[in-house]
Amino acid sequence: MWKNKHVTFLTENHIDKDRIITILEQQTPNLKNDKDKKIQEDILKDFKNNNFSLLNTQEVQYLTKNSEQKWGKYLIHRYKFNYYEDHHVLPDFPIYLLLEPVSACNLRCPFCHQVDDDFTSNQQMMGKMDLSLFKKIIDEAHDSGTQAITLTCRGEPTLHPQIGEMLEYCSGKFIELKMNTNATRLNEKLIHQILKSGMTELVFSVDSHYKEEFESLRVGANFELVVSNVKKFKEIRDRDYPNSACITRASGVQVGKQDPEKFKKFWQPFVDHVVMVNMLYRWDIYNNTKNLSSKGFCHYLCRSLSIYFDGSVIPCDADYEGRLSVGSIKDNSIREIWNGEKYDDLINAHKDGRRDKYIPCDRCPIGASNGN
Repeated sequence: MWKNKHVTFLTENHIDKDRIITILEQQTPNLKNDKDKKIQEDILKDFKNNNFSLLNTQEVQYLTKNSEQKWGKYLIHRYKFNYYEDHHVLPDFPIYLLLEPVSACNLRCPFCHQVDDDFTSNQQMMGKMDLSLFKKIIDEAHDSGTQAITLTCRGEPTLHPQIGEMLEYCSGKFIELKMNTNATRLNEKLIHQILKSGMTELVFSVDSHYKEEFESLRVGANFELVVSNVKKFKEIRDRDYPNSACITRASGVQVGKQDPEKFKKFWQPFVDHVVMVNMLYRWDIYNNTKNLSSKGFCHYLCRSLSIYFDGSVIPCDADYEGRLSVGSIKDNSIREIWNGEKYDDLINAHKDGRRDKYIPCDRCPIGASNGN
């Protein structure tokens, strides 16, 4: 099992590492961007020295599913993803965006912010993203070099009536295209739309392997329906899209006495990977105890932004009320917000050990260390 921060992969893939070296050697001379060429040379150097630390389970599963032509570009992206996080360096533009098609959800899982009545009853926080706004965001992200998009923030994305059109508009524009879903609304039409879009990862949030526990955690969902929908996705993918690069993942949040091994055994036949996510008390973050010793730098800040349905831009989707909003796409471009004063002040506060001046950074467990 591979563990990284708060995610535990219960399943693994393996890949021919010598083949990766061969492919990168062939691709490196053809790179036109000098910075990317230098990064790929550094990756090659590490690999030839038997340092494959860049290849965790997530990277290996992508490489095994995607064509060799994409390997170099993908590994450069993952190198940057880790580098910016580890060195607290801000790139010119976020390399990863989380977009919110819709803020509402049809379930009420007890460990999720959707059980917060103040949130779900606030009509200003409930809504769906306009398709024209979505396209504007995608266009700027694609033109500016973003390589990864996730179509999930606070809500269930399949509730958006135009989710199929959103998926189609993203097709072919990014190295990674991901979506999380509770799988309650998957139907044959949507499954085909997902697979035609070139989605690289679809995460099924399922949490348990048997009916009673599942329905106590996924409140409002029917266990048999969800299992049937996940099976249907695999059936259609394997039958109609045999060359699909879409990786499927069954994901559970460890909130009680779930048995990871039984969870894996049940879901493994229907998905490519099974993971268990540690409960980090981020869901009800505003009621966490304020931790004045939280001096650590949050790794989310140097790589990604969340954009909610109304265009508000948030450094982290744990801030589900949007208290840390650094701007709106309706008023400024992503680039202007990313390089703007509000975001710069937040970054400097984290660098200087002053994250306790910001709610909810002052009570968030991510990066809550002594300054490392």
